[in-house]
Amino acid sequence: MYDNGKPIEEVKEHYEDAPEGFKKYITQRNIIIALCVGFVLLIAFFDRNSLIQRNKLKKEQEKLIETKKNLIEDISKTQKEIDALDENEYIEQIARERYLMKKDNEDIYIVTD
Repeated sequence: MYDNGKPIEEVKEHYEDAPEGFKKYITQRNIIIALCVGFVLLIAFFDRNSLIQRNKLKKEQEKLIETKKNLIEDISKTQKEIDALDENEYIEQIARERYLMKKDNEDIYIVTD
């Protein structure tokens, strides 16, 4: 019989001629390398918390943090407007600018560019 073009007996002879420690080292080394590669592949691609999934979640987290900052700024601006609504002068200013309201003794001129 042949194995990869060589008689099996010839392959067995070469294997038997190798030192015992070398045969054991090669076998253990190959098993350890295979297990490490398998573990890395499992962690990187196939696990529920894979590196790819962690990267996606990190990007989503950054977007949510940015959105949170923007919303906090909007809330502070709105709170300032609410606080300013207690002043009559501010209410009159808004009424004149947005709704074109006027006092009885005033005339309004609208100028467009």
